[in-house]
Amino acid sequence: MSAIVTNDLSKHQGKTEILTSLNLEVLDGEIFSLLGMKDSGKTTLARILMGYLKPNSGSVSVYDMDSFKESKEIKESVSFVPEDSLLNTNMKSSVVLKKTLNSHNLQNTEDIDTLCDYFNFNERLRISDLEPRDLKLFAIINALIVKPRLIILDNPCTNLTQVDIDKLFSYIKNLNESEGLTVFILTDSLKEARKYSTRVAYLHDGKIADVEYNNVSVSGDKVLKIKEYRGNLNYFTSIGARVIKDTDSETVLYYDKNLTDLSKVIYEEALENYTLEDANLEDKIIAYYSGKNVSTRKENVDTEVVDKNLETDTVSQTVIQPEPNEVSDDSDKTVISDASENKFTLGEDNVDSIHNTQTNLFVDEIKPKEDETEVKAEDLANAEIEEPKTKEDEKEIDNMNETKTYTNILSSKNVDYAKNEEDQTPGEDKGGEQ
Repeated sequence: MSAIVTNDLSKHQGKTEILTSLNLEVLDGEIFSLLGMKDSGKTTLARILMGYLKPNSGSVSVYDMDSFKESKEIKESVSFVPEDSLLNTNMKSSVVLKKTLNSHNLQNTEDIDTLCDYFNFNERLRISDLEPRDLKLFAIINALIVKPRLIILDNPCTNLTQVDIDKLFSYIKNLNESEGLTVFILTDSLKEARKYSTRVAYLHDGKIADVEYNNVSVSGDKVLKIKEYRGNLNYFTSIGARVIKDTDSETVLYYDKNLTDLSKVIYEEALENYTLEDANLEDKIIAYYSGKNVSTRKENVDTEVVDKNLETDTVSQTVIQPEPNEVSDDSDKTVISDASENKFTLGEDNVDSIHNTQTNLFVDEIKPKEDETEVKAEDLANAEIEEPKTKEDEKEIDNMNETKTYTNILSSKNVDYAKNEEDQTPGEDKGGEQ
């Protein structure tokens, strides 16, 4: 059975689209986390589920009840913990908690005492005197004492200590396992969502970008930061790493695969100045869903170095192209910049102490060959032909004449092809002109 279902849900405020054709299903009895950055629409969705806001289009149901038309019935079995409590009254916390029980036709106050002791909350304090942390704990206790079928938590970690967070999720997980409590968490904490949820969805650009099962992840979400890396990133991307940033000063990679494979590449690349950290939600969004172009070290190539290597007046000219069918290993080639179009060409020459990531050695400097000249068509056409000495020489000269005739045809714009055919020597092989 489904606890929450949204079909093509859309909500806008003025001309600003907050949610766009959002489709989501939360199953009864699961702990489901919806991850989204700030202002991604998480709180708007929570308020729609509780009937505080009406969607502009689409449908939203909570246990097969319309979230807006049947919001009163929904609130009888669904509790909501907002990110920030707006409750402001001089009443004592205990009085408000008892009123909550009465509104649900519950009389047993033992749960109030149990929860207040568990979270170390002073129920004798007045609501108006509570600090932000105490206000959040009060909202959590107030939501749990009615024994809900579904609890919706909007950024539950806000204003809480790590001890509070661990206690909250431990208590909720026990209720989930013992009483089948359904938990819908809307958060920007990738760590907590991964730790406690059965499934995780990502809210980006007003839509659900992806849904994952937590048991699929092998290593968790990690970020590898390398200082001044000059190696070949293909060694990392080939094992599933994703580039978040790649500049001259720092390279940042997101990785959520097998850590053994990552450790092997780090060892083979002989990395020393690097750190491996837990990734946050922003790292995950950039790596998979944002579609942003990451900054690369190629964009920061010094044009003065290019000028020196190319020895030309303009940086936009690209020389020294690799031969066709040559084996091209990006780690052993020089990157030549085309500054006019931000293009980069791999050059075989003009190497200035290039790091070979396969051998961890440096290639000696190679200078351009000065004696190389380009053979032009007009030079071939004007080449002098020696007098024949033997029959074999005569045959060779005939072939050269054919080449000369073909070259003149290509270099002239107004050639009389019929005349050239009449001037050919009888018996000459015409196959050479194809």
